Amino acid sequence: MFKLDHLTDAKWVARVAAEPLALLSDHALCELKAAASAQSLIAKNPERRELVEGLAEVSVEEMEHFRRVVGVLHARGGTLGPALPSPYADGLHRAAKRSRFDQLLDRLVVAELIEARSLERFHLLATHLEDRELAELYGSLMASEAGHQALFAKLARRYFPEAVVVRREAELRAEEGALIARLTFAPCMHSGLAPGPVASDRA
Repeated sequence: MFKLDHLTDAKWVARVAAEPLALLSDHALCELKAAASAQSLIAKNPERRELVEGLAEVSVEEMEHFRRVVGVLHARGGTLGPALPSPYADGLHRAAKRSRFDQLLDRLVVAELIEARSLERFHLLATHLEDRELAELYGSLMASEAGHQALFAKLARRYFPEAVVVRREAELRAEEGALIARLTFAPCMHSGLAPGPVASDRA
């Protein structure tokens, strides 16, 4: 179901379930960053009509997700935390930069991978959370997340040869899997479960 080299152990759900407000805050900020990333891609590629139209819709949907998640957060007495650097996202972008083929291709593939990881986490939360309100929230977001993943994959193939995209997806998917496997736990959407201090994303 998920095009990922490293699948998340369900134990991750039990860990984040203990800190639902922190998870909701981090998730909301992820949605905010996703909307900004879509807008940045539009601004840098205004001549690419299919990209502009597709990512305009993604940006709107990400902001709607942000509104929904913040609403649940506030209803539970929580507040939105500061937008801190993400070891996951930053590490994935650095991994792409080390062996960059084309900036647009890499940004599309990285976005596709982030959506795939988010979709996997949403599925785990919807399936295993005992908190039914949150389980239903994450279940309701899955179709949209899958659509975003498919759009980034489609756009990559719209502007680059299939063989090039497949090769780059495989390379960055391996980097993403290695990264998520070495990240330690935090009550965040894209944390890991590795023991000890984060091995960092410099490898």
